Amino acid sequence: MKIAEYTQTENLQEQIDFVKTTNHEKADIAQLKKQWKVSEHKTIKDKDYLPDKEIKDENGNLLRYKKVNRLAVPFQKLIVNNAVTFGFGNEVELVAEFEPNSDEERVYTAIKRILEDNKIHVHNRKVAKECYRASEVAELWYYEKADEPHEDYGFPCDYRVKVKLLTPWNGEKLYPHFDAYDKMQIFARNYYIRQGKQRIECMDIFSDEEFRSLQKINGEWVENQDVFYLSKTIHKIPVIYAQQEDAEWADVQYDIERLELLFSRHAEINDYHAAPKTFIEGGLISTPQAGEANSILQGEAGSKAYVLSWNDSPESVKLEINTRLSNIFKFTKTPDVSFENIKGLSQVSGVMLKMLFMDAHIKVLEKEEIWDDFFERRFNLLKTYVGKLLNPKLDLASKKLRLKPKFNPYFIDDQKTWIETLMTANGNKPLISQEKSAELSRLTGKKDWETLQKEMEEESHSDVFTETDL
Repeated sequence: MKIAEYTQTENLQEQIDFVKTTNHEKADIAQLKKQWKVSEHKTIKDKDYLPDKEIKDENGNLLRYKKVNRLAVPFQKLIVNNAVTFGFGNEVELVAEFEPNSDEERVYTAIKRILEDNKIHVHNRKVAKECYRASEVAELWYYEKADEPHEDYGFPCDYRVKVKLLTPWNGEKLYPHFDAYDKMQIFARNYYIRQGKQRIECMDIFSDEEFRSLQKINGEWVENQDVFYLSKTIHKIPVIYAQQEDAEWADVQYDIERLELLFSRHAEINDYHAAPKTFIEGGLISTPQAGEANSILQGEAGSKAYVLSWNDSPESVKLEINTRLSNIFKFTKTPDVSFENIKGLSQVSGVMLKMLFMDAHIKVLEKEEIWDDFFERRFNLLKTYVGKLLNPKLDLASKKLRLKPKFNPYFIDDQKTWIETLMTANGNKPLISQEKSAELSRLTGKKDWETLQKEMEEESHSDVFTETDL
């Protein structure tokens, strides 16, 4: 579909205005950035939310303001980083079925190498992080002319396929347009670049038949001829888009703010009550100097002195802090694997670890409704690149090949318990050969294993011919 056909206008400015309107609700990125950055939290920045303490004289006149404790906690980063680690700490596998030495295998190999060249394991974590904190993300798969012909993809090729992350966190604005069946019709990207001292607004608009790169010069939109995207070659929009309803911490944002306020106010109480105070009943004649050893209070006859100390915080404050903490971990399905929690476990077994990380793994399964479609669209786009651009001889094979992602949630394996279970089922017989166990230890190479075998043979031979006293 042509851009003018979709927007129903030939006027460039009207086309841009049209693609900037979308039914997708946009997150307030400025607000999310304040919640993400600890130094921008309300307890730190908002003095109306947490005012400084007024110091007044005996007549009630304001003398000055005393700065109060302002504490903030990076729960937002903890929630997002844990979700990314559990979901994409292990590589996403590319699953396919094909006959050996077939064209389908050649397509599969080419796609694997494209992904490896783009360090896709790291890129996947970046994509997930941006989706979880900005609530939307996209990736642009483009190609460029190689410096010289190469065979990195398994066949002679003049191009290289690359990927670029698109995220509103960096100031970009993403405008996807879908039809009634959720098929992407148009995708637009609004961003700024710097040329010298100038800050130039840019707009890239993609359809399955057309690509336009525009720049705003002196208030007028003009074509940018320096960009090498030729999406019309493959007849697909080369953008993969993902979105979720809110940032990952949205449901517990109030709990986080309330917890930070409790921490800040409780720090003030601790400052006031931490050091013991002395209460004098009667007249006080002299007091000790600061830092004086063996100091003595001298009072009038009959006066008494009491040391006041504050030993316990109010139980209601402790209860609310624990409740807020529990809400944050529970409602975001973030496991609390702090040392304080782990040390209370009497035995860390495989079953115990699975129970500990169950919420995180449930969350990974829930997120697959986003990522399963995302990865399948990515694979389909790369298949098209291989068959339409990189090697047209593989066009038919690229259409036949079926690719699916396999997600492997991060998990700390309890191999000892698992091996003991397998050996019990196997009648306590060895599961692997001695050579394989030496290889898995990563201490013994092939030459070392051969030397070890010779030493064992020599030892066995010497045992056979050892003299004995009959």
